[in-house]
Parts: sequence; C-alpha cells; structure tokens
Amino acid sequence: MSEPRACCVVRRDGELLVEERVDPDAGERVFRPLGRHVGDDAAESALEAEFSSVLGVELVAASALGTFDGVRVLEGSIREAWPYAESGFTVYDPDVGETTRVCWLHVDDFRKYGETLAPEGLLDAL
Repeated sequence: MSEPRACCVVRRDGELLVEERVDPDAGERVFRPLGRHVGDDAAESALEAEFSSVLGVELVAASALGTFDGVRVLEGSIREAWPYAESGFTVYDPDVGETTRVCWLHVDDFRKYGETLAPEGLLDAL
C-alpha cells in the first residue's frame, strides 16, 4: 500500500494554485494542489512543512475539505503576498530533488477545457 498523501487547495479569484506533473501511467499532463506524502504526520503540519520548504511561505487557516481518491485535501491560504502576485513560478522540492512548475489555473480551465485536476473528485467539490 502506498504512503498516505495530503494536499492543500489555495485560491485566488476563482483560480487554484497547482503544480504541473506528468501522470506516469497515462503519460498525460495533470495539475494538482501542492502536497506531499504525510506518513504518520498530521496532514496540516505536513502541508505547513511542504509550503515552507518548497515555497518558503507560511500556510495558514488550513481546514479539511475532504478525502478524494485516497488523498486528504485541505483548503487554506498563504500568509505572504508574493505567490498571489505571480502568474506562475518554478520551485525546487528538496525532499525529492526535483523542480516543478507551479501556476494559477482558473477552475473553468478544468471544467471547460478538459485540463485534469487531481485527485479525482476534487473538482466536483470546488
């Protein structure tokens, strides 16, 4: 069984802060809220550590949104203003030694244009 995963939805005027990944099974582009494997840690503290180590920002006011496709999803905001002022940026994740593209995508991009938002079922809850 795989390690439990958690992610956090951060919103900006109808947009979501998401990271762009390639689904290794389907070979397709997938967007997902920032998150990490949480192991035995509480989801909120694991996500606070993720946002701090990867973005250098403080995640605040995180609360449970639900569990989708086995992923615990929280919703919160970022204390610092700079991510809200950017259209996108590249970040380095020291835990996995990789860079990833992070951007704001409007919810309509997923609904109208067929972009994939993971985990499955999250889009319907937004």
